[in-house]
Amino acid sequence: MLLAAVAWACSAASPLQVGQVELTFLDVGQGDAILIRSPEGKLALVDAGRAFPAEALQRHGVGDLDLVVATHPHADHIGGMAGVLRALTPRFYLDNGVPHTTSTYAFVMAYLQQSDITYLQATDRSLALGSVTLRILSPPAQAESLNDQSVGIVVEYGEFRALLTGDAETTELEHFLRLGLPDVTVLKASHHGARDGVSPEWLATTRPEIVVVSCGRENAYGHPDAEALELYQAAAQAVYRTDLHSDVTIRGARDGSFRIETGRPAASAGERTVRLAPGQVSVWVAPEDPVERAVVRNHGAESLAVGGWVLCDAVRHCFRFPDTATIPPDDSVIVFSGAGTSDGRRYYMGAPQPVWNDGGDWAIIWDTRGQVVARYEY
Repeated sequence: MLLAAVAWACSAASPLQVGQVELTFLDVGQGDAILIRSPEGKLALVDAGRAFPAEALQRHGVGDLDLVVATHPHADHIGGMAGVLRALTPRFYLDNGVPHTTSTYAFVMAYLQQSDITYLQATDRSLALGSVTLRILSPPAQAESLNDQSVGIVVEYGEFRALLTGDAETTELEHFLRLGLPDVTVLKASHHGARDGVSPEWLATTRPEIVVVSCGRENAYGHPDAEALELYQAAAQAVYRTDLHSDVTIRGARDGSFRIETGRPAASAGERTVRLAPGQVSVWVAPEDPVERAVVRNHGAESLAVGGWVLCDAVRHCFRFPDTATIPPDDSVIVFSGAGTSDGRRYYMGAPQPVWNDGGDWAIIWDTRGQVVARYEY
């Protein structure tokens, strides 16, 4: 399935420290743009956001590009592509080969036809970016949506691996699983952290150490989804988000070790800490989301009775679970801060204003004996 590698020309960018590959998830708002830099300084850009990400690329010293990939032709992935092609003159351009009716897509294809850029279609193959291998995962032959026709990429450098899947939804994720995937160090949350971009099977197979969500702050789509975030947080060591952390840069070595830098300090970004009381129950909160909520998860294999349990913030704004409340096995319930009608999966504190402080707070749960069963700080 893997075809012969394509050799890239040297890039104008300077090499990294010897033995490191660099992935930068650029903060381009509600869209995707991911920069890959090999130890030799060769560069690939996967997607280009809604508008030409000139400022973001300048921050990372990008000159000419060796390869540009458009995972699929939605505007939040190729809106800035024409600007990239004009300004950075990549040698190769790869996409899924699926036409789209928008003027944005038509302009990109017209520019490619009159340029010297070599067009590549996403077949199952491996491309060499210096000493880094990009394994291209072709989309399924038949798919109902453009999201499920996204190009997938496994970035491999020794034991360090990253998996990028555009906006693939669960149908295409199952297709990728059939192609065969390794454990990965870094997983880009598919479809900007939407619930339809993740499944327990997907995470059980890929086993990411780090998950990165590319999304815009207070976006209209509600990305990332609360249940999707919960799945990612249960599977990975840490979850980073461009809406909170700005640019997220991960530098990986051949032995699989890595280090992470963010464009915005974790404290000001509201980065979540590891839960302090791990066990059968966990809790985390989303204070900066438009619909403020806390998510309580049962990690056990049996239903958990939580009737009478109390959830509070640091200054004792509290919610008491109804006496009959339960959480199904390996599942969660959501406690919204505002008013609403509870249905056994969604509960409402009825608070007239936000409960959780954006700048830092904690959530703590006591059982009916007054014992702390879960605590979360940020």
